[in-house]
Amino acid sequence: MILNLSFKYFFKKLYIVFLLNCLVTFIISVKYLYFLEDVNDALTLFYLVVTSLSHFILISVLPILISIILYLITRKRMLVIGFNVILSVLWLLYIQVDTIIFSQFRYHISPMVLKMAFGKRSGDIFQFSAENILVAIGFVILLVLLQLLFHFIARKIMEKRNDLKIKISLFVFLLCTLFGNVIYAWSDANYYGSITQTKEVFPIYFPLVDDDLMLQLGLIDLERTKNKSVNTNFSSSTIAYPLKEITATNATHKNIIYIVVDTWRFDYMSPKITPNIYSFSKKASVFNNHMSGSNMTTGGIFSLFYGIPATYFYNFTSQELPPVLMTELQKQQYQFHIFGSSTLENPPFNRNVFANIHSFPLFTEGKTPSERDQKINDLFISTIQKQDTSKPFFSFLFYDSAHGFDYPPTYKKPFSPDLDSVNYLALDDDYNPALLINRYKNALHYVDSLIGKVLVELENKNLLENSIIVITSDHGQEFNDLKKGYWQHGSNFGNYQIHVPMMLFDATKPPKTETELTLHYDLAPTILSNYLGVKNNFSDYSYGEDLFTITNRRKYFICGYNQKFSIIESDKIMTISPSGNLNVMDKKLNKLSDENINYNLVLEGIQTVNKFYKKK
Repeated sequence: MILNLSFKYFFKKLYIVFLLNCLVTFIISVKYLYFLEDVNDALTLFYLVVTSLSHFILISVLPILISIILYLITRKRMLVIGFNVILSVLWLLYIQVDTIIFSQFRYHISPMVLKMAFGKRSGDIFQFSAENILVAIGFVILLVLLQLLFHFIARKIMEKRNDLKIKISLFVFLLCTLFGNVIYAWSDANYYGSITQTKEVFPIYFPLVDDDLMLQLGLIDLERTKNKSVNTNFSSSTIAYPLKEITATNATHKNIIYIVVDTWRFDYMSPKITPNIYSFSKKASVFNNHMSGSNMTTGGIFSLFYGIPATYFYNFTSQELPPVLMTELQKQQYQFHIFGSSTLENPPFNRNVFANIHSFPLFTEGKTPSERDQKINDLFISTIQKQDTSKPFFSFLFYDSAHGFDYPPTYKKPFSPDLDSVNYLALDDDYNPALLINRYKNALHYVDSLIGKVLVELENKNLLENSIIVITSDHGQEFNDLKKGYWQHGSNFGNYQIHVPMMLFDATKPPKTETELTLHYDLAPTILSNYLGVKNNFSDYSYGEDLFTITNRRKYFICGYNQKFSIIESDKIMTISPSGNLNVMDKKLNKLSDENINYNLVLEGIQTVNKFYKKK
């Protein structure tokens, strides 16, 4: 289609209005920059310039795009101008409201937020004073007047000069978009947190990510991603963790050992599947109704060490902010033995949980999970045999065989028949999981045999009496138990994926079985208060309680990772997705109607999640 001169003239006027609205958008959006950390280096500053320019222009394009389409259909200029004014006002109102919501809740406008603001009984959640309403009306009137002014300015500019070089501005926009996405893709692959943090802060932002391409091009600095200094002191302007300075006295100086079995569901700790652990549990405090902080390794391990939801995972990782638990252990001169069968840099636990530990192996040699599990067992036992007994130690053993459905070829497996190998693509609604479950049980049995050797070694070295031993998992495992098509983990927040075994051994405490709801969040405050002498209120650094004195029946708890999490009640699960959509299900994962959503609880849950963020 050949555009006539009249259309070109009108299009250029709209384009000037569009640029003026982009300028206003930039001014409003400056507030997002307040939530970015450590943006002083040249690369980050350059990235912010080009990305802010390209991104906020891109998301501001809808009013002019719709206006052009409307003009092509109707050819009525006044109608199009009126429509453009309305759309531009709505857009600027959107971005202004979004900055306010984000500053309060760290959430962008979404269907969930809109339902809370305008849905049934929204007045129970949001109360607006007469002054608030007048200010809002005044702001809308101001925006309308601003749009009329912009159209007037555009007309005056076109009267004096109508040879605008639009192609040049479009070329600059495309160049900025290209630079911004390439820099982000590189930063994502290299854990360059000062840049990748923008994904969580900018609204409607979906930058390019391609680790494989970066690796093929040789643009991943492997040494940097493995060995970047962990001693950086961050002066965070948005994270307030802990809320108060930690004080500790009268520490017991007991050894603390975390034994974590990746992908171990709650009902698979038994005399047949895990005989050594089951036997040891008779000497320990066992928590039969224990939930992980997530359905994935990332959030499961994070919640276990920090005692807070893994919705903080990204920000804590980008700042390499360690948990209070590890910081206090370091202050009290504990020795550290960190052994992970799978790599501890993906997920990047070396940048959060163990960020203050100077030296530990990021990966373990071995071609299979069972080989690596055997290796960490040997390394730990060897370390214990040479242990300096003048100082207490903290040990972390993370076994991976159950996650990989793996055991040595020569292992005498107790559950037969099972699969020779796992075909993950075959897992559908019609798949019979019996043989897969047997293989999973055999993998758990193998891990149990290794842990049994660790427990025997600790006893032989007379270390049990002066050691606290925690045995648990990062998350559970599902085998289409509810016939909803869910396999393994990471797909929902039902019990099969978050309910895990948990036991804590302390030779000075009598064995017990606890049936009240307990959480991964409870472990950090339990260890810190009972064994490291921390006197702070738990709420200063955790969401948890003392596992030995559980008395409070929780109405709900938070479970998830980064922007996707659930508010889990006794009878239902409300899941909030990264896009802000809110879905509610019963505990058998049957979808419930929106009538079952308690929006007051949703608001309380979001406020709970954001507890350790400073208000701007």
